[in-house]
Amino acid sequence: MMNLMLFKKYQKPFAKQQQGAVLVVSLIILLVMTLIALSGMKTSMMQEKMAANAQNMNKTFQAAESAVGALTSTIMSGDSTILSTALTADDGFAPATSYSVGDSHIDSTVQVEYKGEVIATGGNSISADEDTTTLKGYRFEVSGTGAISGANAQTQVFQGIEYF
Repeated sequence: MMNLMLFKKYQKPFAKQQQGAVLVVSLIILLVMTLIALSGMKTSMMQEKMAANAQNMNKTFQAAESAVGALTSTIMSGDSTILSTALTADDGFAPATSYSVGDSHIDSTVQVEYKGEVIATGGNSISADEDTTTLKGYRFEVSGTGAISGANAQTQVFQGIEYF
């Protein structure tokens, strides 16, 4: 019986000494861990948005480059109809032409603007076989545009062409 009384005697004063410090410390640690987790989630979401924007920019750039490359290949193969259209247009612009890049979400267009005449004088290799001292050519600017309307992303690429 004496052992039982000693146990009860020491149990009550020990319980009265507890002030809940462990609870307060554990709640502070839980709060700090929650704030770290929220910060990590916010950073992760921002990085995901930046990666998506970089990917969309790359897609639109490739679409714009493809449109300019397709038009350049057409001109190099001997079809200069679009250059003639820009040359004779009142404002110097040929109508914009759409190109398919294989993705229905990406729009790709190309437009040609007439910039003026180019005169190559004697002594240039371009006029080496000509009888005259000047060779007349035309300067154009080709602008290709790639766009993803759903992502509000667009890239424009410019390339100059001198046609003799």
